[in-house]
Amino acid sequence: MKIGAIFFDSETKLAEAFDAAIEEVNALNPVLRLESAKHYLTVDDSILLQDLTCDLIGNGVAAILGPSSKTGSDIVEVLCNMTGIPHLQFDWHPQESFRERLNHQMTINVAPSELILSTALYDILRSKSFDWKSFTIAYERDAHLARLQHIFAWKQLHKTGIKLQEFQRGDDYRILWKRISNSREKFVLLDCSSDILSEVINASIGFNMTGSFNNLFVTNLDTHLSGIDRFYSNEFRVAVAAIRIRTYVPPPVHDEIDIFDNAEEDRFASLATQLIYDAIVLFYNAYVTIEPTFWILRASVQLWAWLLAARTASGATDEGVKPPYKTQRLQITTDGQREDFNLEVYNPIIDHVTHIWNKEFQLVDFDKISENSTKALKQRRLETKEDFSQKTVKYTVATRVGKPYFSWRKEPEGVHFEGNERFEGYAVDLLYNLAEECKFDFHFEPVRDNKYGSYDAKTDEWDGIIRQLIDNNAQIGICDLTITQARRSVVDFTVPFMQLGISILAYKEPPPEANKYAFLKPYNMNVWLHLMVAMLITAMALILVGRMDPYEWEPPVLNEDSEQEIENTWHLHNTMWLVLGSILNQGCDLLPRRLPMRLLTAFWWIFALLISQTYIAKLAAFITSSKMTGSIASLHDLVDQNKIQFGTLRGGATSVYFSESNDTENRMAWNKMLSAKPDAFTKNNEEGVDRVKLNKGKYAFLMETTSLQYYTERNCELTQIGESFGEKHYGIAVPLNAQFRSNLSVGILRLSEKGILYKIRNKWFNMNGTTCDHNGPTNDDGQFDMDAVGGLFVVLIVGIIVSFVIGVVEFLWHVHKIALKERIKPMVAFKGEVNFLIRVWLRRKPLRTYRQSCDSTSTGYSSLGQMTSTSSAKKRKK
Repeated sequence: MKIGAIFFDSETKLAEAFDAAIEEVNALNPVLRLESAKHYLTVDDSILLQDLTCDLIGNGVAAILGPSSKTGSDIVEVLCNMTGIPHLQFDWHPQESFRERLNHQMTINVAPSELILSTALYDILRSKSFDWKSFTIAYERDAHLARLQHIFAWKQLHKTGIKLQEFQRGDDYRILWKRISNSREKFVLLDCSSDILSEVINASIGFNMTGSFNNLFVTNLDTHLSGIDRFYSNEFRVAVAAIRIRTYVPPPVHDEIDIFDNAEEDRFASLATQLIYDAIVLFYNAYVTIEPTFWILRASVQLWAWLLAARTASGATDEGVKPPYKTQRLQITTDGQREDFNLEVYNPIIDHVTHIWNKEFQLVDFDKISENSTKALKQRRLETKEDFSQKTVKYTVATRVGKPYFSWRKEPEGVHFEGNERFEGYAVDLLYNLAEECKFDFHFEPVRDNKYGSYDAKTDEWDGIIRQLIDNNAQIGICDLTITQARRSVVDFTVPFMQLGISILAYKEPPPEANKYAFLKPYNMNVWLHLMVAMLITAMALILVGRMDPYEWEPPVLNEDSEQEIENTWHLHNTMWLVLGSILNQGCDLLPRRLPMRLLTAFWWIFALLISQTYIAKLAAFITSSKMTGSIASLHDLVDQNKIQFGTLRGGATSVYFSESNDTENRMAWNKMLSAKPDAFTKNNEEGVDRVKLNKGKYAFLMETTSLQYYTERNCELTQIGESFGEKHYGIAVPLNAQFRSNLSVGILRLSEKGILYKIRNKWFNMNGTTCDHNGPTNDDGQFDMDAVGGLFVVLIVGIIVSFVIGVVEFLWHVHKIALKERIKPMVAFKGEVNFLIRVWLRRKPLRTYRQSCDSTSTGYSSLGQMTSTSSAKKRKK
């Protein structure tokens, strides 16, 4: 029985596989021999193809194989359908419409359906093992993009979804990888022919696309024949994955042969040769299933019989087909299409299978599948090459210098640090603990511009740490890096390792020295001197007016010489008492009698009233103004004043918070910072802190609460104003779609649960060598302490002492007068007065105390006691 085949001149290996398949079938059944009838095409010419097909049909072939998908004509399918001759295809052809299928009913294609293959690629890329979120599709112009239709429906053509890069065979492939590298892409899906695949990948080496954090997925099913394994080295660490149709592994016959025979059959190495073999085996098994008399029936019966036999042959198990198929699960649908097959996902660099995809089970881990393996395959698996893409990697960590998160470590004399030992800080300790928890290695690379990472709309570029991650120059970014929506659009973040807010850093004014005489502040010294002069002049005026007015004299009395005298009470003692009592709002027992004195006294009272009340008002205002000094307690107070300038870090997350906020107060604060002269923004936190200290109350700095806490703990002249606002989070930045992000997030959560994050924070933010007084009174309750009112007590004490001294002087003067009048010794008179003075319970005093003192005992108690009893007896008689 003849089987015809049509090949192109360049498909000699396919023709050899066709002959080898016929040989194996003939060796299995010598009775039924198959003969090959091959025709070759030079160019894709539909007329020539029609002539070759008619020639094969005229030679009495039982079936026709081919041609491949290089031809654009379906004349072979149409002629086979018209003559009732089975037609076998082994290559992908465009998806057929319903009308086209009516003309191709005798055609069966053993190649996997492109629709199902597209579903497989979609399932693989969105699985947990891959989880590709954004990637670039680099495809050869002549590639069949129909196998990617599910991927195009899954992701949008956008810079955050799918990006397309087209190239053509023979191009300078470096241009392709330069475009991909400039787009900062780390996930590439490559779709091209296997014969140029190695050359295309080789061009990517010079563009930093073969590092540990790059991912390459190859869709060609013959990738294992492309020679890509030549890139196996410690320098080529890109995670490469490819797919291929899983071949049938027959059960062992002789274990010794399987172990020691290392020869591999390469006649059916490519997928096309395997499918040609499967097509011949399928036809052979279908033929032996149908009675030979069916082939002479009319076309409709032939069609039914052929399709039924083909489906029966394809539905048999791999072990039941003789000879067995080269590919697993060959099953044909009623449309003559193959929709069931096993797909291997493997690393073509080391030829290591990781997953198996099937239409029914989808993507399954290869290690979970139990299979019948020969001892040779088991031995080969034990000797698998080392997968450098899965080797423990060393992350490059981008960071910026800024205490307490990251800073250069001081080297003691005679000691030199190398590598990561050169640095210290919160981020350093955190990453050491995280590396121990997640089992990875790292090295720090401070960014040159020492910036966090902000977007420049003019250049459409990022700077700082974010730029290093985008350019694939670093894999981890850590410092006091705030998670923002803008940054999340270009990089990914782990779960936050610190929660914080924004606070106001201000200069702590030193407490003013206590002024005991602050009650004199309402009036200056000049006013007080004028007031005392006014009191003295008024007192003298009262004396003069009182002496001039005859009605201010007392009635006449007899003196010691029995002469009548009149007395005037308006002398200096009394007038000064009246003047002082009026100033102090106190009464006086001396009152004027006539109009001149009353008028003078009334005007003095008006003056005294105004002076005293003005003093009280001024004193209250002075106290209030002193309490209002440093009364800024929130951002609202800061915005409402113009004396204190305030700013923040330029390009940082805090400035973004104010610039993009819709809150009225935040917008007002931002506008004030923009219009401030000199510039209110700083290059880093250290500059802002120094500016606060130098301006001493004339500048406030808006910064994160954690950094603020660090600086206030170490600078006693700095303080925090008000409560924090604007909740923010610090996280570790990684490149977009980085697979190790979830591992870092889990590590951070574990460190938090173990209390390690708290210990690190307490180490760097709370413990320091300074002893600042943070326990002083922070709230002013309006009460005065002794330092504030001590001057009043001083005045009182001085008054008491002065009055006591005057009293002593007057007492001694009185003793002196008694001694002169009574002609006795001053000491005798002094003793008598003192003896009476110390008896404070006596209320009546004799005229001559010195007599009782002389007659009494040394203390004089008996005479005075007798005098007291005599006085009491007189009272009783009355």
